[in-house]
Amino acid sequence: MNSERVYLRVWGALACFTRPEMKVERMSYPVPTPSAARGILEAILYRPQFRWHVHRIAVHRPIKFLSFRRNELKSVANSRNPKPILAEDDRTQRNTLALRDVDYVIEASIALNRLANQPRQKPLAADEPQGDDTRSKYYRMFRRRAEKGQCFIQPCFGCREFPANFELAQLSDMAVPSDANVDTDLGYILYDVFNLDIPAHWKPGKVEKPEPVSTFFQARLENGIVNVPNWQDIKANLAT
Repeated sequence: MNSERVYLRVWGALACFTRPEMKVERMSYPVPTPSAARGILEAILYRPQFRWHVHRIAVHRPIKFLSFRRNELKSVANSRNPKPILAEDDRTQRNTLALRDVDYVIEASIALNRLANQPRQKPLAADEPQGDDTRSKYYRMFRRRAEKGQCFIQPCFGCREFPANFELAQLSDMAVPSDANVDTDLGYILYDVFNLDIPAHWKPGKVEKPEPVSTFFQARLENGIVNVPNWQDIKANLAT
């Protein structure tokens, strides 16, 4: 297996990695979830031919919460059947317990899946080199895009209104100041909301959406770092 890793520093003013048990009010986990970290990486480079595997998340700043209330709409606009939404009739106030002044370094790797080197439904993107689907090719693409600040969509910290700044980092950036946060048990944290495997009945030329399935893992912040288990271990726990 290719042990090459990528390191990405992300920082911003606000973040909210919402706990799924909170139905109405938004309450953030104290650290990013693996799925949120994967979403940041996919905002910079995504291809159906591979999956991002997040290994570690370094928390460089003290964990601080900020509570505020906002006016929100209860309804969601439908692009296929657009109808005006009257804010005065549809407005509601909701609380958010978010994180403030966040700074993380994400360590991740690329794992090819069953779609790699199979016929594609769409032509290669303009910045994708010709040739076989290999980890090295995608690593080079990611580093080139991260160095230039390129992304498909603006990465965010859980909510679109909390944008994430990003820059390419290196292994030494995983070192966290000893006084940033104390070691603590974080309890169960959301791992992902999708089955990250390609379905066994997949056929070339047909890409199906992943099956929704919420998974969790026991997280701990130690020396400023959250270690993330791999997907195979999460699947093994589901089967037991």
